[in-house]
This record gives sequence, C-alpha cells and structure tokens, in this order.
Amino acid sequence: MNSLTEGQKKVLSTLADLAEEEKKLCDEINARRPTESGILREGGAIIVCEDEDDWRVITLGFRVKLEKVRNTIKQTLNEALDSGLAHLGVIQRQCANYGVKP
Repeated sequence: MNSLTEGQKKVLSTLADLAEEEKKLCDEINARRPTESGILREGGAIIVCEDEDDWRVITLGFRVKLEKVRNTIKQTLNEALDSGLAHLGVIQRQCANYGVKP
C-alpha cells in the first residue's frame, strides 16, 4: 500500500465502498424472495410474494439501484486500469467478473 499513489488508494477505496453497497443491495433483494406462504412481512406491512414475478416487481427499485452501482464499479475499474493498477490480482479478477477489458 505504501507504494501506491493517493489516486490509486482513492480508486481502491471507492471500489471497496461500492462492493459494500452492492452486497447490501443484493441482501435486500434476496431477503424478499418468495416464501412458501407467499407472504412477506416488512415493517408491519404484509406483502404478497407468491412467485418470481411478484419478487421482481417488489425488488424493482433495489435492482435498479444495483444496476447503477454495478455500472459505477465498471467505471471505477476502468479508472483503476488507467491509474496503473492492472497488475493487482483483485483488479484482474473484478475486471473478469464485471466484463471490463484490462
């Protein structure tokens, strides 16, 4: 870490923050998966969620936010590559995961 520039450190920090945000959104989406009873209880409200179609509608807002976060991750990975971090294994793996060409 000591050999990295401030810009490189900032890019890596941004990626870490985005990964945390992505995980939270994925957890929110998965927490609303259809149940055997077909009912979700959320903050005192009862929500009907009997199948995948219901689940997609219920989680639409979260999935839109997730897509925005993933696009930002792709942009940040490109910034990482531009700043000379292509040699890091974590950047190489994430580029492969997100379809970013190194």
